[in-house]
Amino acid sequence: MKEKSHYKNSLANRSLSEESISLLEWDTLKTQLSSFASTNMGKNAILEFEIPTDYEISKRLLQETIEINELEKNLDKSISFFGVFDVRKNIGICSKGGVITSYDLLEIAETIACARDLKKVLLDFEERPFISSFVNRLIDHNQIERILKIGIESNGRVSDRASEKLANLRQELLSKKSERRILVDKFIQKNMNYIQDKTIGDRYGRPVLAIKVQFAEKFKGIIHDSSSSGNTIYLEPESIVLKGNKIASIEAKVAGEEFKLLKEWSQIIRDNDKSLIDMSDILLRTEQALTRSRYSNWIGGNAPIIENNPIVTLMGFSHPLLIWENKKKGASKPIPIDFHINRTTKVVAITGPNTGGKTAALKGLGIALLMARSGLFIPSIKNPTIPFCPNIYVDIGDDQSLEGNLSTFSGHISRIKKILESLNNKEGLSVVLLDEIGSGTDPSEGTALAIALLREFATISDITLVTTHYGDIKALKYHDNRFENVSVAFDEEFFKPMYTLNWGIPGRSNALSISKRIGIDEKILNEASNYLKPKEVENINNIIKGLEEERIKQQNSAEKAAELIARTEILHDEIKKNYEFQKSNAQKIQESERQKLSKHIKAAKKEVINLIKKLKDQNATGEDSRLIGIRLKEIETEHLNQTNVPNTTSWSPKIGDFIKIKSLNSTGQIVDLDEKAGSFEVKCGSFRSTLSINDCEGLNGEKPNFKNSKIQVNSVREDFSFAKVRTSKNTIDVRGMRVHEAEIIIEEKMRKFHGPLWIIHGIGTGKLKKGLRLWLSGLNYVDKVEDAANNEGGAGCSIVWIK
Repeated sequence: MKEKSHYKNSLANRSLSEESISLLEWDTLKTQLSSFASTNMGKNAILEFEIPTDYEISKRLLQETIEINELEKNLDKSISFFGVFDVRKNIGICSKGGVITSYDLLEIAETIACARDLKKVLLDFEERPFISSFVNRLIDHNQIERILKIGIESNGRVSDRASEKLANLRQELLSKKSERRILVDKFIQKNMNYIQDKTIGDRYGRPVLAIKVQFAEKFKGIIHDSSSSGNTIYLEPESIVLKGNKIASIEAKVAGEEFKLLKEWSQIIRDNDKSLIDMSDILLRTEQALTRSRYSNWIGGNAPIIENNPIVTLMGFSHPLLIWENKKKGASKPIPIDFHINRTTKVVAITGPNTGGKTAALKGLGIALLMARSGLFIPSIKNPTIPFCPNIYVDIGDDQSLEGNLSTFSGHISRIKKILESLNNKEGLSVVLLDEIGSGTDPSEGTALAIALLREFATISDITLVTTHYGDIKALKYHDNRFENVSVAFDEEFFKPMYTLNWGIPGRSNALSISKRIGIDEKILNEASNYLKPKEVENINNIIKGLEEERIKQQNSAEKAAELIARTEILHDEIKKNYEFQKSNAQKIQESERQKLSKHIKAAKKEVINLIKKLKDQNATGEDSRLIGIRLKEIETEHLNQTNVPNTTSWSPKIGDFIKIKSLNSTGQIVDLDEKAGSFEVKCGSFRSTLSINDCEGLNGEKPNFKNSKIQVNSVREDFSFAKVRTSKNTIDVRGMRVHEAEIIIEEKMRKFHGPLWIIHGIGTGKLKKGLRLWLSGLNYVDKVEDAANNEGGAGCSIVWIK
């Protein structure tokens, strides 16, 4: 009980915003995110991270994530923070005049080296303006690094190269130790009969020998220790003591010289403490961006478009905590859901059976809003549009308190009171997430209170999501356009929730049908039905059922249409490939025939020359001349026939005539004729196309007698009558994309479009805009490209006029 009391008090001491963030399980997500950090410093920073409430800060964090994400994708190897240490504490010690160890100094040197290498990889103002803006501040402390790495060995030992005095002292120390060893060996050889063991021991840095206790008085020296049995003493012989004293004196000098050097180096760190602290902060900021990027990729996230408007377009969203459970613990793969909230929608009521995913959807939107504010990608299809909401208030769970004398209902109402008070003093957009509003009390009173509260929230909050079982709340949409219904899908055939959201359709009551499937007595269920308001329930359920059936019909129609479009596209591709093959094959045949003809002509020329030579021969007879004449006639006839082009007859096409379509190598019938345009509409199977005379000919190869015709094929482009007003249909947003990615999206749009097209590319570095302008200028069906008006985006938006 004391533990629970402590928990309640801790909650009471936290702000409403902090409580709401905690209820959305943000701390769990931070723990998972921190596992992608490269250093302990980065991990701790993630765990201590506070979600920004400033729009510009969140936007900057997101841009840093995007930039480092693109960079790492294009690198041959991953960005490495190996060798980066948290040096801030040790720099702080130095700045106060303290002296740090050689290991600590070596960590600073390693961090300086890593900072220099990372700057080379990261710095590029054109490609990465946000990251480059702070990475550029990194000062290359290569002089400090050189001093420390020369003076300190990789194992942390102060190097002999650090000072000449230190090197000399260590050399002297080594010599004295060698001399002492010789003395010890001599003592052992001289007194073998009195020594217990030839092993040279060590006590307090002094060499000792194991002497039998009965011979202790035979030797002078210092007894440092004895065995546990008392039979052996550990003696430092007098002949060695003086040498040992000398060694101890030199060791003290060595330690003094080492401390002197450490003090000098610590002073260098003190003199550069501000720039070194700045270096550490920059490295930490960069690592946090990399951590966000790697986590975002792992959850399959896409960069959100953060707006200062209460609009949510979130397609195929999966809760990141459920993704973790799936990938790390083998839980079921989360089912993606969609959110569509426009400017006019203020309250979204989620209804449906228990365990259907209502609360998970509520938490999902909340966590997505927090992720966007923190610079994280959101696990969804394409780039979601998310509002920047510094005010997120949540009432989820059971706030019952025995000590506070609060029931479940009172706990919820107390929190809602705090939320209403906070909304009256808010700055910026707000989102309210309420689970089972009005529950825990009499249903009729709970419903009335819930409706009144939701109407108030619709007035003072930008977006409110609420889960409920109350039927009257479902009807609010049909009286107030600020309300929207969403239901969690439930499969009645297999008696299980489907964990998806159906927008625009309220959830049906499934209590009686579920009870019937479980096996409750029919008599009890019939009696329960009698207690309901028959007409009201029946009407509501019939309406909902009709909406569900209509949605299924529309979905089936859409699937059939998509299938037909796919089959048409496949057919088009096959026809096009066939045409290209026939065209290529015809060219090959023509080339082959031309080469054969050329060979024939060359052979004929050669034969004619030989015949002429024979005629000029004085020995030629009359019969020879006659035969040569006949052969020349044969050659002339043969090659004139080969080069003769058959005449084509003129033909005046009329409606009803059958013609041959060259490109398809098939027959069609003329159903309409336009002599002025030199074209006609042809029916070929189930397809109709308006074709030029250049694409057709008579069944026997006749040529139409129209002149100056041109191809005119019907397209499936949307006709906006060249509207000069910007709408959602003639606007496309490509911010955050690469140039080639944006080209694909824009070309797909222009293929089914004509008239002005607004392209939002943003300002940024200008690279996306420049690349798109260059590409568009080369398209022959683009008339002109210009900047949009200031109220439509200005330099951050281009208008493309399509011919």
